[in-house]
Amino acid sequence: MSLQVAVTAGSERALARNVTVGRMTAMTFPARLNLPRHEHPEATVAIVLRGGFLGTYTGLERDCSPMTMLVEPAGATHANRFGAADSAILTLSLDAGGWPAVDSVARRQRFARDPFAASLAQQADTELRRPDALTPLAVEALALELLTRLARTPDDGGVPVWLGEARDLLHARFAESLRLADVASAVGVEPDRLARAFRRVYREPLATYVRRLRVDAAASLLATGEGQSIAAIAAEVGFADQSHLTRCFVRVLGITPARYREAHRLQ
Repeated sequence: MSLQVAVTAGSERALARNVTVGRMTAMTFPARLNLPRHEHPEATVAIVLRGGFLGTYTGLERDCSPMTMLVEPAGATHANRFGAADSAILTLSLDAGGWPAVDSVARRQRFARDPFAASLAQQADTELRRPDALTPLAVEALALELLTRLARTPDDGGVPVWLGEARDLLHARFAESLRLADVASAVGVEPDRLARAFRRVYREPLATYVRRLRVDAAASLLATGEGQSIAAIAAEVGFADQSHLTRCFVRVLGITPARYREAHRLQ
């Protein structure tokens, strides 16, 4: 029998707020922490923002690196082995009573790399760590938007193989100057078919998805890198220059790269 514990078990710091659908929590876990088999009383959505862990679920080991989103149904047994760096994780513990949309998310285990969900989680994490008078409203809105994203995302079983291959290619080569035609050719479909299917399944245009990947990669470097200029980070992740990175960073995360770096230095 596994031990039932709170989602914050093992964390060094946890900042939480109640929302309509449950409870949102920003947590920091120490490096090399091992959490043995356990379960949580509520269904939990977790998004890895920094660091990560190897998670064991139903006998299978999952590499949960930054931008990984996972859903753990209530009572689902799992274990976590954290990596060599501290980890930042945002969770939404769900209160499923009377909410059909919550029930649809909470009842099945899921693992995905979702840059849009990661950007929502990053905004919520910033709100919880640097609260002001509008933080309760902002966290409530972000929790509902994240839940809506999850409820509208189809099961992986409904995604064509070539579309999954296209997404994998974007994750591997997002810093390159890829054209829609290049990606379509690589997976063997017409560009317009790829564009339509990508937007239908992943709920945003392919170009927007790539920009989010670049912003998330830049955010990770800003939070963990030392001595690397913002201009150098912009070039490394595929932006034309620092101003291009700043415009996209503000659009996705609501904060400039410089302020984001400073906020993580203070944590």
